[in-house]
Amino acid sequence: MPNPELEPFVAAAKQRGVGDEFLAALLTRRGWPADDVYNTLADWWERDTGIALPTRRSAAENARDAFLYLLAFSTLATWAFALGSLCFRLIEHWLPDAVVSPYAYNFRATVTCQMASILVALPIYLWVMRLILRETRANPDRIGSGVRKWLTYLALLLAAIGVVSDLVCFVDYFLRGELTVRFALKCVTVLAICGGVFRYYFGFLRGRTNNQAFGILGVASATAAVCLGLSVTGTPRVQRRIEADNRRIQDLRTIANSISSSATLPESLEKFGMTDPETKRPYEYLPKTGDRYELCATFAEASESGAPPYGSRFWAHPAGRACFAFERTRPVPW
Repeated sequence: MPNPELEPFVAAAKQRGVGDEFLAALLTRRGWPADDVYNTLADWWERDTGIALPTRRSAAENARDAFLYLLAFSTLATWAFALGSLCFRLIEHWLPDAVVSPYAYNFRATVTCQMASILVALPIYLWVMRLILRETRANPDRIGSGVRKWLTYLALLLAAIGVVSDLVCFVDYFLRGELTVRFALKCVTVLAICGGVFRYYFGFLRGRTNNQAFGILGVASATAAVCLGLSVTGTPRVQRRIEADNRRIQDLRTIANSISSSATLPESLEKFGMTDPETKRPYEYLPKTGDRYELCATFAEASESGAPPYGSRFWAHPAGRACFAFERTRPVPW
């Protein structure tokens, strides 16, 4: 607030053309507080120009902007990367390539992790962006925030790197004669995601972008990918039953390895102390001639793609009772 004792003197001095620096130096040397002097000068300029003096944004507002934009971009990177990775896994599942060596990963666990990332990060991203856009509309001066520009340009840089890398990889595979439908679909996926993010934030910086359209497109893409993922992995109930089947395979493998390390075939499986994880009943043990024997279990689901995760086709099984033949003197198949 201006000092009422200084206002008449400042107004008279300014009418005679006295400069602000001379007035500020004169009054502060006479003992007037600097805040009173500069507030009085600011009040005179506001009345003379008819324009309110712009207020400088506080450090707290800048820190808040940095928090919101960093949270928005980190969740954007999380769900966008998970969406692309999920599309990659689905393409590999539906379009297997006999030339390319299969990856040693748990397909179902990988897909569910990516779906979880999308389901958690995408709603947070949309909520944070809605908050940012609402504050921008309420305070248009925030559009010129340095924090906003720096972080947005960083997101543009990462999206541009993704697009350029995708194009370089596409041309490289084309020149090597390894261009397939599967690879082309992966390139289209990366180009669509990175290109969409780049286009949105490029318009976001200029204030000319359709926020609602980008949000709807992102939600639609993520929803379609998650639904396709569920169609492959099954519902949580089905996945729990598959996990129980995987536990049965691990138990049978452990029992078989223990028998292989023994000098003779055991009479029963009581000493191993392993039972079915759901029914709590012991596994079936069927001794055969010589060192041959069978282990049996009842499975809830048929093994995916003919073999359970991290296992060979030896452990492929249908739904229901299935037996596996072993020989004590031979290694147990992995």
